[in-house]
Amino acid sequence: MKEKSMSDLFKKIIRIERFGEFNEDLLEKILGVLIESYERLGPPATYSVNLKVFGRSEEGGFFACHDASGGTPTISIFMDKVSTLHLNVVLGGVRRQVAHSIIHGTPEFYRVKLPSELRRVTDEHGFPQEFAAKIIYGTSMAVKEYMVTRFLMEGGFIEDQIAYSKYVLEPTAEEIISWEAVKDKVMDRIIYLTMTVRDISCAIPLTQDSRFGDEIKALIERKMEHLPLNYKLKIKKIISGVFPSFTEDTFKNIDLLTNAIVKEIIYEELAFQKETSQQL
Repeated sequence: MKEKSMSDLFKKIIRIERFGEFNEDLLEKILGVLIESYERLGPPATYSVNLKVFGRSEEGGFFACHDASGGTPTISIFMDKVSTLHLNVVLGGVRRQVAHSIIHGTPEFYRVKLPSELRRVTDEHGFPQEFAAKIIYGTSMAVKEYMVTRFLMEGGFIEDQIAYSKYVLEPTAEEIISWEAVKDKVMDRIIYLTMTVRDISCAIPLTQDSRFGDEIKALIERKMEHLPLNYKLKIKKIISGVFPSFTEDTFKNIDLLTNAIVKEIIYEELAFQKETSQQL
């Protein structure tokens, strides 16, 4: 009876597209997580979701992602990457895409306007539109990732989100190499710091968990270990001062975080650049 119920729900809300070959048993586990998540958390925003399953992926990128810019929430899973990861990390990441499809599953969440402070600093200093686009991408993703973790915690999903956050917070050699490449260029440095906030954001609600909070805090510290102390302090100030004030309004949250990035990072970096004549 339970299998019939899952099958009925699957047919109603999930439209699957297959690209290439992959492990069918692993796909069945992923589908089980999708169904369980929708049953516990509610349906996707448009009451349907596209599931695209790829046997192979391009280099870079993530093992699972969500997009609703085309009108219907679409979850993409890349099975070659999935097969290399611990199952709890995979389940945590897939569950996050479900949550995105529920709370961010309509096109307006992918067409975010520039908040006034970011528009002002961009105009004042003649920054290219690409710079502003990267900042708003980083801040909007940070907000969405934070809200998804909070939503999943409220739904009782903790353990696989801990596993996922540990995976995301694991420092990589590429991050350190990238920092060395951008640290002497103001605009690139600002973008890097914004993306660091984005990378940490999914783990921030978990710092409040009574069992795992201290461990997550230590992992966040480790994630920033390669950064100079002043930048660590800037990021910590944003995390402690802005994220706790987030509401259920995604767009207001994006404004809050973007304005904090402008104040605490962009303007201070511009002042430093003026003093030292560093290149933009």
